[in-house]
Amino acid sequence: MKRVIAALVLIALAGPAALGQKAKAKKDDPKVKPAPAAQAAAPQADPVLDYLKQPSNQGYLRARASLDTMLAKDPRDYQSLVLSFSVDKTKLDDQVDKLYEVRDSLDAMSRFNLANYLLAAKDYGRAIVLYDALNAKTPKWSCPWRHRGQALYEQGKLEDAERSLQKAVETRETHYDAYVWLAKVQRDLTRYQDALETMKKAFKYKYTDIEDPGKEVKDDEDIKLMDELLLQNMVQPDQVVDERNKIIKAVSRPKKK
Repeated sequence: MKRVIAALVLIALAGPAALGQKAKAKKDDPKVKPAPAAQAAAPQADPVLDYLKQPSNQGYLRARASLDTMLAKDPRDYQSLVLSFSVDKTKLDDQVDKLYEVRDSLDAMSRFNLANYLLAAKDYGRAIVLYDALNAKTPKWSCPWRHRGQALYEQGKLEDAERSLQKAVETRETHYDAYVWLAKVQRDLTRYQDALETMKKAFKYKYTDIEDPGKEVKDDEDIKLMDELLLQNMVQPDQVVDERNKIIKAVSRPKKK
C-alpha cells in the first residue's frame, strides 16, 4: 500500500513537468507555427485590372468573362459596365494599332476603311498617311482625296486641304460632298465669292452623284452653309431665303429615282 501511494505521489509530482515539456515541444515545432495574416489572406487577381495594365488576347477573354458574369448577376452594375467600355476600347485600339503596322499589306478598300476609322477617331496624322498611300496608288479614286481634304481641314491646314479637295472634284466632277467641304475651306480662307460658287456646284450635283447626299452631309449643312455665304456676299438677311431658293432651283437636277 505504501508503495502504491509513493508511486502516485511521484506521478503527481512528475505530471506538471512532463506536460510543460510536451507543450514546449509543440510550441517549438515549426510545423505548427501559425501563418502570418498576410499569408493567410493573399489577395486575389483582378482579371480586368490585369488586362488594362498589360493587354493580351487571353487577358481580354478573362476580363470580358469576368465582366459578363458580374453584369449577368446585376445589369445595373454600372461600374462593371463602364469598365467593360474601357476593356473593349483597349482591345479595339490594340487591333487598330496592329492593323496600321501592316498597312502596306492591306488591299485598297481595307486601307480606305481603316483611314476613315482613324479620321472619325480624330487620329488625323495616321489617317493622312493612309490617304496619301491610296492617292499614290489610285490617283483617280476621288474619295481618298476628299477624305484627306477633310483630315487636313481638321488640322487647320487650309491650303493643303483646298488642293486635296480640288483634286477630288477633278477626279469626279459630280462629287457633291467634296464641293461642300471645299466651300467650307474657302469660307475659312475668307474667299466668300469662291465659296458661294462652289456651293452652287454642290447643289448642281446633289442628286446626280453616285453617293447618297443624305449620308454624306447631314442636318441641312449645305443649306446653312449656303445661307451663311449669301450673307457674306452682301445679300440682305431678309432676302437670303429667296435668293437661296432661286439659286438651288436654277442649278438643281431632279432626284434620282
